[in-house]
Amino acid sequence: MPLSAEQVEGLGVALNEADWHDLTIDEAAAAVEVLLTVLARDETGAEVADPRRTLRLSGCARLAASYRAGPADDAAAPVIPLDAEGLDQLLTRHGGGPVYGWEFVDSGGFRDWEHRLSLDLVMSGHGGHTLSLFQDLGGVHHLDLIVWFSDISVLDGNGDRLDLEAFIAGGRRWWEAMYAGERSDLAPSITALAPEPRRRRWTLFRRTPQ
Repeated sequence: MPLSAEQVEGLGVALNEADWHDLTIDEAAAAVEVLLTVLARDETGAEVADPRRTLRLSGCARLAASYRAGPADDAAAPVIPLDAEGLDQLLTRHGGGPVYGWEFVDSGGFRDWEHRLSLDLVMSGHGGHTLSLFQDLGGVHHLDLIVWFSDISVLDGNGDRLDLEAFIAGGRRWWEAMYAGERSDLAPSITALAPEPRRRRWTLFRRTPQ
């Protein structure tokens, strides 16, 4: 089912500063699952007790990854080959870092690294949307990933399906509370900055030393 522009933007809010832990590829089913811990508040305004969320991507047409021995902006960093098992092992050993930037679905960032692929896996789905994620591995290595998918669903920490709009709303509530000055146990180092003219509100925050 196609995502609306509002859902694409909302997913960017809900995924911002989430920690990316794992990736499961099911080539036969043309499906990919992404395990994250997210920043979210429930309808009472309390931070969720279990922030684990799994993005289930179906109708996947392609998955591409670039694993490089250098920081993200190093154009000369060597590309390290990966297979699907190696990608899973890399995330299991070294994943868990945050993804940030507010734009993860249909973001178009693939152009920056499309000629530096470690893994390029074609699947039988039809695609239609993209999900882009990354991991900054201590400034020594960097991983970029993109998946072309047709449908997305969200599972909570117990594996129960979570309505997409509810997932987005939980993320919006967290960021609205942060800008209102609410303290966070999930991310105590993220604090709001003073507003500046002509800046998107979503960008006005910083991490403080822990």
